Amino acid sequence: MDSVSPWLAQEPRLRWLGIVTVSLLLTVTMRKADTLAFWQDFLSHFVVTALYWQGNVAIFIFLRRRLPGYKLTVRRVVLHVLLGSGFVMVATLFNAWLEVRFEEPGAAFMPTYWGNLRFSLLTTLLITNVYESVYFFQEWRNYFMRAAALERENAISRLEALKQQVDPHFLFNSLNTMAALIGENEPAQEFLGALANVYRYILLSKKSTTVSLSEEMTFVEAYVYLNAIRFGKKIQVLKEIDPAALQLRVPPVAVQMLIENAIKHNAINSRFPLRIMIRATEQALSVTNTMHQKTVLEKSTRQGLQNIVSRFQLLTDRPVLIDNRGSEFEVVLPLLTHPE
Repeated sequence: MDSVSPWLAQEPRLRWLGIVTVSLLLTVTMRKADTLAFWQDFLSHFVVTALYWQGNVAIFIFLRRRLPGYKLTVRRVVLHVLLGSGFVMVATLFNAWLEVRFEEPGAAFMPTYWGNLRFSLLTTLLITNVYESVYFFQEWRNYFMRAAALERENAISRLEALKQQVDPHFLFNSLNTMAALIGENEPAQEFLGALANVYRYILLSKKSTTVSLSEEMTFVEAYVYLNAIRFGKKIQVLKEIDPAALQLRVPPVAVQMLIENAIKHNAINSRFPLRIMIRATEQALSVTNTMHQKTVLEKSTRQGLQNIVSRFQLLTDRPVLIDNRGSEFEVVLPLLTHPE
């Protein structure tokens, strides 16, 4: 979720207004009677001011894209100061050459350079401070707005779960009791064990914003096992998971909801088996399923997929991609690098 503040929206216009204003001030305050004509002096200051300002804005935009958000402010500011200082040292060579060549012919180059460098570095620090301060407070505000929105979303989800479900603690304890009563029936024990794992995961993760992909896939395996008992070979789930992706994060039950969505909306029989492929790299996870839609669809609020999209919008600027190719349906989820 990325919003643009009114200040940043007007920044290009304000930037050029600032360049013209600073150039005029420098021309008036630093003008010498025996130098260039006023318009020539102004043009010289305008070129130099624009060079410094545009260069620092380019550095700011580059670092904002590479190190976005308010949590990376310290690293971004340090790099901005270092890169900005290096840029200024080079740009001041050009500034000093202009001054020695046109404004003060015969003046010593190095004293002129060092004098200009001190002023230019102070100006760069001022520009950096203005841009980073505005960006920091914008991102700080957006972060807490996202956190508040996500908390509201989680609260609504928990409320709906309470409305629609029996107490999961009661169900989990009942499953353990049933397992003890079944005794030596191994298939039934395995089925109940998988069902208990599903409920255990729901209990432990329902208050979490994100979980590791490793945890989510363990839950998915239990969920797939339960459906394999129901459908047999008519449902096939394949996985290609990069081990490096297992430590990345997703909202809890996001992957399971995609599999549930495929089961709910497709005919599953010997003629049309449901094939699901789960792939994960260090950037994203995709769930692709074959499509043979049911003639009569189950009753559904059709909110599952939209719920996933909404949750990711609160966690990252990277979109959830949905591709209906007719014979296949694919959803690509961005993987998150750290808990939010």
